[in-house]
Formats: sequence, structure tokens, C-alpha cells
Amino acid sequence: MKKQLTIIALAALLFASCDKKNDTVTPEETSGKATITFDAVVGASDFALNKDFTVGTKTWNFSQLRYWVSNVVLVKASGEEVAVPNSYYLIEENVAVPTNSDFVYPANKRETVTIGDIPTGDYKSIKFSVGVPEKYNNNLSLQAGELSQLNGMTNISWMWATSYIFSSLKGSVKEGTVSKAIAVETGLNANFKTVSLSLPATLHIGSNKATSILLNADVTKITDGVDIMATPSVGASQATVMSAVATNYSSKVFTVKSAQ
Repeated sequence: MKKQLTIIALAALLFASCDKKNDTVTPEETSGKATITFDAVVGASDFALNKDFTVGTKTWNFSQLRYWVSNVVLVKASGEEVAVPNSYYLIEENVAVPTNSDFVYPANKRETVTIGDIPTGDYKSIKFSVGVPEKYNNNLSLQAGELSQLNGMTNISWMWATSYIFSSLKGSVKEGTVSKAIAVETGLNANFKTVSLSLPATLHIGSNKATSILLNADVTKITDGVDIMATPSVGASQATVMSAVATNYSSKVFTVKSAQ
């Protein structure tokens, strides 16, 4: 009888030990990753190159949309800000682009970036800038993220020294019988703008699930308030209009479609 009790007791201890081990094998969440998509739209329609879009009294046709996204920051529910290091990304949809050298930048479409090593937690908003910060804009020899002089996004007309083009929208616009080629660009340190967007609900980021943030980038808002027929080309010599376009990028162009 004692022998039977001893066997039962040993079995119970072994079972309890296995149970305890099973409770601890599940690893705690570690840092996670997230994809951020900048989905270009024209009002309620998906953006596309070489396609006519009628908005109000104007018909638009685009050959290029390019802009720098930099200094990405994710904000926790607690208010703590998590800055993504070396976050310099070129978002673009374009035909082949000549550069300031013999190199021709190929046609490309890029709307999504993936960010890793995000501290586990609950997040309530996202911040990023459109353009290149002064440190790198004033010295193109400095390298960080995707910054490069080989992508056709530098220009010698902004100032005496070459600097980055922050954003570029090209194509044509027609109103009535009048058609104009457009080239709406921003640059210069004063036009480096930050976008701050609240997420529709608290978003948990961790290692146990895929996380994505989908933003809409409405191209019709880039020239909101600008008489594009009177000023179809926007560059350094149109400082007031360029400033208005840069402000549109920071306050009107981007909205959050979903976060999950």
C-alpha cells in the first residue's frame, strides 16, 4: 500500500512540474514591427499615372508624385515618444526620372515602409515630417536612411548650394480649353514640416501579431488654395506659394484610414 502511495505521489509531483513548465514556456512579447502605407488617392479615387482625373472644373493627369518622409515617431498611449532611428524614406510613384548626372532614375512605385524594433506597447498616434531636416539638407555628403543624391530629388535652384527637393508633383492640368504643364515642388529648410496624426483607436505593437498603419495621401490637397492655372510651376522663386503647399502637406494631405 505504501509503495502504491509513493508512486501516486511521485506521479502527482511530476504532473505538477510539467504544468509549471508549460506555464513558463510562452515567451514574453518582445519588440515588434509595423508597416506604414502611404496610399496615394485623388479624392475618392486611387492615384494613378497617365490617367485623367476630373476634380471640380479641372482635369488632372499626373506623371510623378514623390516626397521624403523623415523623422518617424510613434507615440505611446502614455505620451512617451518612440523615435525611429535613420527614418528617411522616399515615397514615390513616377515614370523614369533624369537626375543631375548621367544616371536615369527608373520608374517606380513605393508606398509602404516597414519599421522594426518597436518597443512593445500601446500606441495612440504617429508623427513624421515631409522633407529633409536641415542637418542633411545643408550637407548632401552626409548619409542616413535612404538619403542619396542619385534619386533626382536634389536641385541647385533652391539656393547657391545644392539641397534636397522635399516633394514633387508633376503632370498637367486642364480647365476649359486651357491646359498647363505642372511642376509643384517644395524645398528649403523653412518648408520642413511635421505631420501629427491620431490613430482611430489605441494600437498594440508587439511580437505576437502583424501591425499595419494605412494612411491616405490625397493629392488634391497638395495644391489646395493655390491658383494652379496662374502658378503651374512652384519652386524657390515662388516662395509664398511653396510655403502654402508645404503647409498643405503638414495639415491637409494625410489622414489615417486604418490601424490594426
